[in-house]
Amino acid sequence: MNKERPYLTKRDGKYEIKVRVKAGHLSLEQLQALKDISEKYGAGEVHLTIRQEVLLFDIEEEHIEEALKRLEAVGLRGGSAGFRVRNITCCVGKRCKNCAWDPVALARELDEKYGEMELPGAVKIAVSGCPFPCIRPQFNDIGIIGRTKTHVDEDRCDGCGKCIEVCKMRAITLNEQKKATINEKKCKMCGRCMLNCPISAISIERQGVTIMIGGHGCWPAFSGETLAKMVKIEDVVPLVGRILEYYKKNALPKEKRLRPLVKRIGIERLKKDLLKGIEVLM
Repeated sequence: MNKERPYLTKRDGKYEIKVRVKAGHLSLEQLQALKDISEKYGAGEVHLTIRQEVLLFDIEEEHIEEALKRLEAVGLRGGSAGFRVRNITCCVGKRCKNCAWDPVALARELDEKYGEMELPGAVKIAVSGCPFPCIRPQFNDIGIIGRTKTHVDEDRCDGCGKCIEVCKMRAITLNEQKKATINEKKCKMCGRCMLNCPISAISIERQGVTIMIGGHGCWPAFSGETLAKMVKIEDVVPLVGRILEYYKKNALPKEKRLRPLVKRIGIERLKKDLLKGIEVLM
């Protein structure tokens, strides 16, 4: 791996370029550029990684600079390798029928602010629009999970039971007046009841995100610890920055991921250190 540009890896005399992809989205112009580079300079194919990056294979050394300029011209860049913030992954957001909060803008903002930030080890971040996350944020160093606390307007509710059908946690029942009632102890705050109510009798009472830290997706996989169950969306970017700076300042030489630091310091101490001035909604 190239120490100055760790996204370049030499294999069998040729190079592969790892390309960052913001929030898992590529424009048609960017797709065309990837096609052009692979056809002109590379293997004629690309690989999509589990972290939503693109790998370009078999680039001759004399064509590296031309390939990187072509990427830059469409807003792409090499990255996501070495001891730094890796490519930030994100679900499809509002395009998913089960998504009550769209995380794409937040994922892009995090990428703009912290993408490729150099750190004592690799830090992987994933952002999900709901608590049944296809993107597996809980197995990342920092996992961000959208939450939507809902409220039932009993005057509007007609007791149709559609919300009961779609609730994965069986947290909704009908009371004696045949009105939907949400059991907050069972509710995961996914917002599906609201999205599927045919008469809009369920609305958003509060929206925010759960922040998890210290997850690890490689073998053996470990789920992260919950730093905050629900914080305001506008507090997420500064809070992530605070976590990254804390890691830079406090990591021991052997702590190449967040998990060992979290286990050594403990989640309760981290809550005190990291959540000062952050309003935890619940």
